[in-house]
Amino acid sequence: MEETGLDRTSQAYRAIRRQIIDLTLSPGSNFTETSLAQQWQISKTPVREALARLRRDGLVSALPRAGYVVSPITLQDTDDLCALRTLLSCEAAAAAAGRGIDAPALERLEVLSKVPFAFAAGEVELEDSLLAGIEFEAIIANFSGNGRLAKAIVDVLDELERVLRMAELIDPGIVSPPGELQAIFERLRARDADGTHEATRKRCDRVRRDVLKVLAMSASVSRANIEMPGLR
Repeated sequence: MEETGLDRTSQAYRAIRRQIIDLTLSPGSNFTETSLAQQWQISKTPVREALARLRRDGLVSALPRAGYVVSPITLQDTDDLCALRTLLSCEAAAAAAGRGIDAPALERLEVLSKVPFAFAAGEVELEDSLLAGIEFEAIIANFSGNGRLAKAIVDVLDELERVLRMAELIDPGIVSPPGELQAIFERLRARDADGTHEATRKRCDRVRRDVLKVLAMSASVSRANIEMPGLR
């Protein structure tokens, strides 16, 4: 099947968004349509259309006659993002617990809930711990019974992943403590909506507190934007 312009735009959008989230395109870095088109070996039109979507997402800004800049990470925006994540994820978790989660998904959630223990034991890498937490929350969101809520949470988790990666560069010790995901899983399995809501709230509050504390350690905090730390 011949690839359409819409397909190329969607592919460019996903590829550029992923580079922003995993910090390949770091906060505050500049780039042009031409440089990205050359990198992905596609025409500038789908890149331009993808960047328009990323501007609407708030992940990039246009520079007059000078290309684009990746949106910075700031303490205020991080606080707002974490607060939004708390509101959405707690509601989704309670809804998923009330509705029930099927056996295959519960099995996957149980596996993911054990990753922080494996990380503490030195059996998996920091990247595994980060991705396990994000997948855990996304699975729950998708069982909330509300497609728009699930999509909103996945979008928030994408932005939060970028922030968490930045925080981990500053302080690699910022990880999910063993037992945190397990507490949520156990309440989900018991179909305890109130207990799941509370366990999720505790996790979200802990992440918010820890991330803001770590980002405040950045030497650039006085200038509002949090910069990538230098290589150690």
